[in-house]
Amino acid sequence: MLIFIAADMEGATGVVHHDQLMPEGKTYSAARKLLTQDINAAIEGCLRVIPDAEFIVGDGHGIMRNVLFEELHERASLVIGPASPSNKPLCQLEGINDEIDMAFMIGYHSKAGTPNGLLAHTYVGSTICRLRLNGQEIGEITMNSAIFGSYDIPVGLIVGNDDLEEECSAISSSIEFVSTKKVLGSTAAICYPIARTKQTIADAAERAIRKRLQWQLQPFKPTSHYSLECDFYRREHTLRAQRIEGVEVLNELTIKIEAETAASAFRVFWAAVCSAQEDFPAWLK
Repeated sequence: MLIFIAADMEGATGVVHHDQLMPEGKTYSAARKLLTQDINAAIEGCLRVIPDAEFIVGDGHGIMRNVLFEELHERASLVIGPASPSNKPLCQLEGINDEIDMAFMIGYHSKAGTPNGLLAHTYVGSTICRLRLNGQEIGEITMNSAIFGSYDIPVGLIVGNDDLEEECSAISSSIEFVSTKKVLGSTAAICYPIARTKQTIADAAERAIRKRLQWQLQPFKPTSHYSLECDFYRREHTLRAQRIEGVEVLNELTIKIEAETAASAFRVFWAAVCSAQEDFPAWLK
């Protein structure tokens, strides 16, 4: 069995503050280790059921060079590198293919606009105000689940902050969800100890594998046609985004992309979001 693990960072064990999220932060190094431990816990849980399972981990946060490669489980390979459209047109999910049997998302957070959401944003917090899929406001886990669905890959496990659980349940009640902390506000939470999250993540991964073997998980395919709308914070974002082929401008702050698959829509969307940046940001370098 081949499992793709999409990794973000804001929802990892012990991560609550911007200081932990980028290399210039004083506690970034420790956060890298915490994220890697969460990923390894999920891998270990899977191996209880399928000892010869293999894993592809997509480092999907910020500069996308966060996971400690030297400490990553030996059964996993790692997708590393910045998410420019030429490098990684599927951003956090670059590297997926039709051979993957199921997917996990580890270290995730709630969508932009979530009241008191811990480090809440959608892909690029400084640029994206709202993202809608077929009229429904969504976050990264729903968009990613739909992209996985384009490849017939079911999602089995989502790990992150507890304010993410409602969106997870809306995708599918069959997905295992593990909370790493209880959110108190935008940069504070009651964090569960490493020993506890390691155990709960591994146990949930084991349950997810067993569900997959029993065909209890289905790919997320909410529709046969995808309309993706993005509200930007500034009109300048829209002006720069409209340079991308396939982008329709609805108003001075909103663009729209239509496609037959979620993956196709996202590729155009991600190119537009990158084009919308005023300067070449650190996370694209």
